Amino acid sequence: MTDKISVIVPVYNAAAYLSDCLESIVHQTCANLEILLIDDGSRDNSADICREWCRKDTRIRLIQKENGGVSSARNLGLEEAAGEFVTFVDADDWIGEEMLDKLVTRIKEDKSDLAVCGFREVHDGDRKQLSRYRKAASGSGDYQVLTAKEYAGNYLLSGNTRCWSILFDKRIIGSVRFQEGLTIGEDLLFLVDLLACLNRVSLVKSREYCYYRNEDGAMFSRFRPSYMDQITCWQSACGKLQQIYPEYVYKSRICLFQAALLTAGKLAMLSGQERKKLASYTQRCQQAAREAAADRKAWKGLSAGYKGKGILFLHAPSLYLFLYHRWKE
Repeated sequence: MTDKISVIVPVYNAAAYLSDCLESIVHQTCANLEILLIDDGSRDNSADICREWCRKDTRIRLIQKENGGVSSARNLGLEEAAGEFVTFVDADDWIGEEMLDKLVTRIKEDKSDLAVCGFREVHDGDRKQLSRYRKAASGSGDYQVLTAKEYAGNYLLSGNTRCWSILFDKRIIGSVRFQEGLTIGEDLLFLVDLLACLNRVSLVKSREYCYYRNEDGAMFSRFRPSYMDQITCWQSACGKLQQIYPEYVYKSRICLFQAALLTAGKLAMLSGQERKKLASYTQRCQQAAREAAADRKAWKGLSAGYKGKGILFLHAPSLYLFLYHRWKE
């Protein structure tokens, strides 16, 4: 059979959400699927739930590994994937029942290398109406076809750095893999590494993917050293874009500046004593912001709000953190 889609689902301690996710995948109108559940060393009963689903649907396969993070789980999924197309779905999310059908249609008809759809944020209360949300996600058939350059400059570097809600022609992925050891920003680097292989990208405007806003996730937690990964990733992206689309490097530096201030904001929420112990992280945020601000085009592209905050942070970082802390209190 042709046109099989490999759906890669990294699973880590996802017992509370996994069945909702799989329910939405097995009921896709596009039925020629293989569903790869990559259990990344879960310590709850996620593996038991996976086995139960494997018994119910022969398209589902469980692959277990030692814990290594979401990037290592996705990479193993890519090694095992047998489909002509590949997509990633996080275990706490779910998808509209026509999502894969719409995306594969666009890739084939537009001769695109990947197709991406819109998403909606969902919360715990939405799980009670899961069937309604699966159908409601399907909407207008409006779409747009972009060149690789347009995709990079007008979409990817405008904040659309997620790898989920995308269907990839597996041929363009080739040997590209997610960088392991990162907890924030790994999606961005994967997509940037694909840019050199892309010719056309299809954008489906309807919101087919339901993204669960997990208040306990990394983006909403207290500062931890791994939060610096977003700075590392944007610095790396700046270097990679210099080789592919140098005219768009300033946009990546805008994102780097914003990432530096967002990370500094996390540091600001710690106590004064904690901030002193982590002064080296503040210094790194300041260095990254200074590096980005040195690009005059990037500085001009910042909003007035970011410029105002940035001037204070660049010249008086301790005062910035203190005032930010007081404001948030």
